[in-house]
Amino acid sequence: MEENSLGGSKYLLLIVDEASGCMKGFCLRAKSESEDCIKTIKTYIMKVQTQFGKKVKFVRHDGAREFATNSLKDFYEDEGIEQQTTVPYAHQTNGTAERAIRTIVTIGRSMLHHAKLDKCFWAEAAMTTIYVMNRLPSPKIEHKTPFEIVYKSKPSVKHMHVFGCRTYILTPKEKRLKSVQGISTL
Repeated sequence: MEENSLGGSKYLLLIVDEASGCMKGFCLRAKSESEDCIKTIKTYIMKVQTQFGKKVKFVRHDGAREFATNSLKDFYEDEGIEQQTTVPYAHQTNGTAERAIRTIVTIGRSMLHHAKLDKCFWAEAAMTTIYVMNRLPSPKIEHKTPFEIVYKSKPSVKHMHVFGCRTYILTPKEKRLKSVQGISTL
């Protein structure tokens, strides 16, 4: 992204499950911090395998340096995961992830514009977009939601509000001094 997020992140790592379409995003401070990226990928794969009892069969990526480390290659080999590298500079060969990233960035920018929020909120907008997209029906999976495929239950959207809407902070009675006007936050 052009600007660092409030948390200092500059990059979005997106993992897309090809079977369900479910997405998981991670905000990273730098691509050069490949140890963080490697740890994030390893942790996520182990979590998927433990939480859902499903074996990750392959990982497809664009061949960027942060994905081509010996540490990750060894991990994939130990776990029996096939590593597929797409053709360099041919983004269409990694179509699912590339299209998802483009959609997330476009929707995120629209959300920031609509909420009149600064660009430094890009990470929050991206994560919100991923959250919402995981709860939208998809024709690719028989009009079910990615959430429904993964968690075996229909998602609730009752708790959702407009991105950037006015919220109020709940202060315990013991700490209240006076009435506080609503504060525009996420």
